[in-house]
Amino acid sequence: MEMRHQLREQLKRLKMPGLWQALDVRLGEAQSNNLGHLEFLSLLVQDELVNREDNMLSKRLKAAGFGVQKSFEDFDYRFNEEALPASMLRDLATCHFISQKQNLVIGGPPGIGKTHAVKAIGHQAARCGHQVLFRTTQKLLAELQSDSSERAERILRRAVAVDLLILDDFAFRKLDQREAELLYLLAEERLGRASTIFTSNRPPEDWYAIFPDTVVGGAILDRLVSSAIKIITTKGRSYRREVMGTGNRSLGDATP
Repeated sequence: MEMRHQLREQLKRLKMPGLWQALDVRLGEAQSNNLGHLEFLSLLVQDELVNREDNMLSKRLKAAGFGVQKSFEDFDYRFNEEALPASMLRDLATCHFISQKQNLVIGGPPGIGKTHAVKAIGHQAARCGHQVLFRTTQKLLAELQSDSSERAERILRRAVAVDLLILDDFAFRKLDQREAELLYLLAEERLGRASTIFTSNRPPEDWYAIFPDTVVGGAILDRLVSSAIKIITTKGRSYRREVMGTGNRSLGDATP
């Protein structure tokens, strides 16, 4: 008993809780299956690695700020196959576009599943080890103009640095000059360095109207959209209305 207590304290100091949690199970397996010492040790180390990876994934998902988390496990590919092709979504779920530093634009009517799809892509990205940040466009712009300059700077650094930035409900309303400048800064800093996803209820050609200066707007959209992967549709069934029975909610509501 003293040895067991000593081992537990040693594993605590080494910060290896996964190994301790699996110890009794692995001891039973070792006795039942006559495992060799190296095989027994290998299984315990594997348990510790799995525990650490699970913890890191939980931290990445929490830091992403998804709110209600969504994944492809609960995504109905067949519901809006024409608007959101399953083949494209499955390809995006591989996260190759993130490795290639490509942007993604998904545009279409409210309620068809755009937000669910991009949250699911973000979830996959976190599983692949990528740092993700999810925000509605208006919320991020508001945070970047926080009364606390230290907080605003911290959020800006993170929005620039993450592997995948997801801006939901883009082009929801017209931007003022400061918002346009912040968006230009994000677009410039992330261009060719990291991936950004946009969802919008409007097609990209309508986005110019939201900028106070068409020249600045053109420069921003050139950086964000010109070489992006695009899934654009003008029609689609409303998952909210037909399945959830919630009707049309505000654009900020992110389900699905």
